[in-house]
Amino acid sequence: MDWGKFREAIEFGHQQLGISEELDSPNMRAETYLNLSRAHASLGGLERALSYARHSLYNECGTKCRSGLVHLTVARVYLEMGGFSRALEGLQGAHKIATAIGDPSLELQVYVALSELFGRLQDNDKSATYASKAYDLSRSLQLGDLNSCHHRAALLRMAASLRKQGELGDAQDYCKEATKLSLISGDQATYTRSIRVMGDIYRKKMDIDRAFRQYEQAMGTSASLGDRMAQMEAMDGAARCLETLRLQNKICNCRPLEFNTRLLEVASSIGAKLLVRKIRCRLALIYRALGDEDQYNTNFRLANQTDAALGLNCGACGELFGLQPGHLEALPCAHILHARCAHEILRRRDKNGPTRSCPACNKFLSSRLHLCGGGLVPGVGENESTDGGSAITVTLNANALSVDGLLTMKSEPLSAQSRSVNGSSIFCNINQTIPGIGIQNATLLSPKALYHSNLSLASLRASSLTIDSERNATSSV
Repeated sequence: MDWGKFREAIEFGHQQLGISEELDSPNMRAETYLNLSRAHASLGGLERALSYARHSLYNECGTKCRSGLVHLTVARVYLEMGGFSRALEGLQGAHKIATAIGDPSLELQVYVALSELFGRLQDNDKSATYASKAYDLSRSLQLGDLNSCHHRAALLRMAASLRKQGELGDAQDYCKEATKLSLISGDQATYTRSIRVMGDIYRKKMDIDRAFRQYEQAMGTSASLGDRMAQMEAMDGAARCLETLRLQNKICNCRPLEFNTRLLEVASSIGAKLLVRKIRCRLALIYRALGDEDQYNTNFRLANQTDAALGLNCGACGELFGLQPGHLEALPCAHILHARCAHEILRRRDKNGPTRSCPACNKFLSSRLHLCGGGLVPGVGENESTDGGSAITVTLNANALSVDGLLTMKSEPLSAQSRSVNGSSIFCNINQTIPGIGIQNATLLSPKALYHSNLSLASLRASSLTIDSERNATSSV
């Protein structure tokens, strides 16, 4: 599966399932269902992936590492579906297990997913922080193999995060390293994503022709693998290129209209709600340029309806989040707020005033919750201005995950969110019991320190690959 052969993984998974039934082995069944869940998630079968993950948890017999991987898989599925609060809940559970059993590989994967989550919600500083944490873990000797699939994933997350912050030179070097390692190891899935990320970098540089060629190559490779998620991401990048050319009056409206319509069908069939919203907005602008006000109003209305399904309204102030660059923070209940709103809630000390509770679910926040000063690496997000405020640290609880609560998608808003407080971010940690939640000594998902990775342009350019006949390729990066 790490090579991107998802169809073959499903075939072998069904064979393994038959063997587990013959042996009546719950552990083997749990592992099989986990593999099937991961494969179907990559192939775009998100609902089926959730179902297999549920079966994996039901058959689990105390293997904590596998339970953490199930929570991680479920979180990634909800992330694709636009269930950001549910995704964060799954990542909290996976992180709690990773720290409890001391599994750096699982912890790395959690940080990669957290970087992806906050990147999609356009908190670029926090996304880069988690990517740096994942990258540093991937370089440690604890993993044993410097060319593991996790190291390649961390490289790609660093490239994507730095690209959003405008550091295109560093982003390109990280992406090239990921591409080189994926080719050496035969990892087609990572290779496909790396050329798509390189397309994003070229697009940011306004080299639209090269970017479009990268996206076309990524679409072809992902189609041959059957990786619908990677194919959808590459199609979205190509659609953005066409939109740029349309706005520059270099092409007519017909090709972007046709391409976005096809992409809308793919995204709708998969269930990627956030991408569906973005496509609807692009289509609305195209129809307005064509003078079709009816279609413009229809697509604009449908895009606004998607906001409710995504839960993109902050539970505290009611304003939208995640559509423009800004700082976000999560409460212990995994609801996401603007950072300024979360800070205001946690500052409440007046007994006669409003209580410290989540505005989305009314769960009480412990009075022992404290704010700590911390350093923040200033980041430059896309179209974002910063005012250099200090970082604020608040606590976050890793909730216990029940099977029924984790694997059922609710129609109510999935998240409530946050933005910056004078350009600062909030990170959370809890060492005491929170009434009503029942989790003790929960650890913080946010990294202890905020920083960019210490990998420089020079070290990447000077990096060398050594081939080990027993362990494939390893990288000095």
